[in-house]
Amino acid sequence: MSRKVGSFKEFQAFTLAVARGARAVDPSEPKIWYDRADGTKGAKSGVKFRSLEAGAKLLSAKNRILLRAIAERKPRSVTELATMTGRAEQNVLRTLRKFVSAGIVRLDKGQGRALRPILAARKVHFEIDLMAL
Repeated sequence: MSRKVGSFKEFQAFTLAVARGARAVDPSEPKIWYDRADGTKGAKSGVKFRSLEAGAKLLSAKNRILLRAIAERKPRSVTELATMTGRAEQNVLRTLRKFVSAGIVRLDKGQGRALRPILAARKVHFEIDLMAL
């Protein structure tokens, strides 16, 4: 599945042009659009999910709290993030690894053996072809 880095405005313009019939969608065009957290346009890797259902489950309200804490409070370690959010460290680490696999979070080397969670994607936009199975 292809991915595209772009702003929400670009995604909106693309979608509206398709809806108006001003342009056709090429099958090779992106199905998932995302904004990188650092504001740059170049993609090192894309955001990816095994399925729409897996993406929706990973981006649950509880897990979005983790992402917001990473973005706003910039924890220095997984332990600090777990303390901030009141979740068990092992559960936080498991969720973070899923975010890393999806391309939403990076785990950088922190002090000592600590892993520092960094937000890699700010927004994720899904495109769903209602006619595909």
